[in-house]
Amino acid sequence: MDGTNLPRIVVEPPGPLSSQWVTRLAKTECPAITARRSRRADESGVPQDPIVWESALGANVQDVDGNIYVDLTAAFAVGGLGHRHPQVVQAGHAQLDRLIHAMGDVYPSDVKIAFCERLAELAPGNLQQSILGLSGADAIGAALKTAVMKTGKSGLIAFWGGYHGLSHGALAATAYRKSFREPFLAQLSSRVRHFPYPDPYRPPFGMALDSPPQAISAAVLAHLRDSLKHPASGLEDIGAILVEPILGRGGEVVPPVGFLTGLRELADEFGILLIFDEIFSGFARTGRMFACEHEGVTPDLLCVGKALGGGFPLSAVIGTPEVMAGWGNSKGESIHTTTFLGNPLGVAMGLASLNVLVDEDWPDRVAEIGTRRLTDLNELKARHACIGDVRGKGLMLGVEFIKDEARTPDGMMCIRLMEALRKDGYLVLPSGSYGNVLGLSPPFVLTDEQWKGFMASLEKHIVITATDR
Repeated sequence: MDGTNLPRIVVEPPGPLSSQWVTRLAKTECPAITARRSRRADESGVPQDPIVWESALGANVQDVDGNIYVDLTAAFAVGGLGHRHPQVVQAGHAQLDRLIHAMGDVYPSDVKIAFCERLAELAPGNLQQSILGLSGADAIGAALKTAVMKTGKSGLIAFWGGYHGLSHGALAATAYRKSFREPFLAQLSSRVRHFPYPDPYRPPFGMALDSPPQAISAAVLAHLRDSLKHPASGLEDIGAILVEPILGRGGEVVPPVGFLTGLRELADEFGILLIFDEIFSGFARTGRMFACEHEGVTPDLLCVGKALGGGFPLSAVIGTPEVMAGWGNSKGESIHTTTFLGNPLGVAMGLASLNVLVDEDWPDRVAEIGTRRLTDLNELKARHACIGDVRGKGLMLGVEFIKDEARTPDGMMCIRLMEALRKDGYLVLPSGSYGNVLGLSPPFVLTDEQWKGFMASLEKHIVITATDR
């Protein structure tokens, strides 16, 4: 396996060794995680025991049964540079021989300082100062705390379909699916207000399905402005707006051009902070270093993660010096920190990852590759009525499946396609609040040959699955 291989399936997945490993795991892991196999079977009649990964390289993954897959997920968009990029691996090995753990905010490592400097160089606008974490939810939590420290207000505006993480602070802002929130509602902040995201394919407010994108954006922005202005709206405590410049897990939804600019104007008009969640879309994923650069809009706080650590758990919220000054100077112990803040191994891999993104010119390369991939998907859409929409930027792409001209979501189609594609050796995931979007976020190093093989398999199974519905 050299990372550019086509699939090689030696035993139909999940193979016997994968099943044995998962049976062992089920004895020691929370059943809410391992038992997803039962949930899938109950929902769709399609058992989906997980495969167990043994190794990965480039755009390939090998399981414990010896099957080789092509990964169209980049492992939740973490492996943008591909699995085990040699320079990132080398940086990790070098750091292991030098220093693995330091003391966060008390005694930082030299490599943490170098990493924060590089992050500031690459961040847009005057985003210069960071708070590091280990997960996207960490970054969101730190951003929400920062907003309170700066504005003195704990109210937040977030959007339908937004996925910001599942820790308590992040979950309050997340509006991905009801089932994620309902058991914990009593523990979540009641100061988060959710507004419609301007989805061009599924317009809000009862607007016509063929409404112009700019009209959809204008309607959402007007509703936001009216809500913030009206003396009886109950939004007196709003200190920040949190938004994904492109919805990720919410279905790869690209908002109309001008929406982010409108949010920036609203935030400035009402004296509140604008927070962009680019945990999914950052670091060349959309054909720019950050998705907000497509519209030339800089937030007050930028949350990043996933691909940042080159495979190591690492995240950050990056803010302007003015906003970060809201924390004030430390008086004794820091009131926001973690044991593994700026872990030396993680930031060494992260620094190498950032350098590779720039040195190998990945933002421009992803833009060019993504244009070709989107063209292929649109040609596929033209041949199959069950595909309602194809969208995305760069290599953050979505294929939405529908049942009819009313655009009724077809989530079962995605689940069946996911299983069928896996048997052919291609790994994909469903996304969207209805589970009817095939989300594609492949490693940037995916070859044309691997993509063509995937597209042939996808079309084959669309025909079979659509016929069997």
